[in-house]
Amino acid sequence: MIASFFLLGQWQLHRAADLKASVKPVADIKEVPLSQIVKAGQKFSPAFSDRRVTLSGKYIANFYVIDESVRSEVSLFNGDSGSILVLRGVGAPARLNESTIVAGRLTSPREENAESNLTSPGQLSRIDPVLLAGQFDRLINGYVTAYAESGITSTSMTFAIAESAPLAVKKVPGFYWQHLLYVVLWWMLILMVIYLWVRTIRFERKIGMLT
Repeated sequence: MIASFFLLGQWQLHRAADLKASVKPVADIKEVPLSQIVKAGQKFSPAFSDRRVTLSGKYIANFYVIDESVRSEVSLFNGDSGSILVLRGVGAPARLNESTIVAGRLTSPREENAESNLTSPGQLSRIDPVLLAGQFDRLINGYVTAYAESGITSTSMTFAIAESAPLAVKKVPGFYWQHLLYVVLWWMLILMVIYLWVRTIRFERKIGMLT
């Protein structure tokens, strides 16, 4: 019982520390090439989400999604590590087969929509590379939400996010002082168990001396 109460208190102490850390500003991570994080065929990990990445290569196909009546351009980008969808924002479709550098945040695929795809040519029901399986090779799971793009020719584009957008933080349920209160509660139970244990031993010894 003592060991269990100690571990429960320690668990609540760790959750309090996680909660305190989650409300602090998170220092952003510098941009790294996408090939250093994920490659084609690799399962998307939550640790990849919101990482700032750069891509060097060419756009090879254009698509679009419609969300709340707003059309956003989505293009398939082919680089060293494979092909990945890029959410570019509102504006002109990407110029294909031109050397381009893209900067953005790696984002997990949208899987909330059960539809396989829509019937309109070039339209995607969601931003998910699964919809393009069989049409293109070496697809990377997830997509990049772009905030910058440079190439031989520039196109008018309102990018989906800003470069300074904050990283997602881990959310811990409850309140900081609530977790600390549970720590005190569990560890007070340890003292209670020790007290009852000592009291029981003394009581048994006293009975033994009388008999």
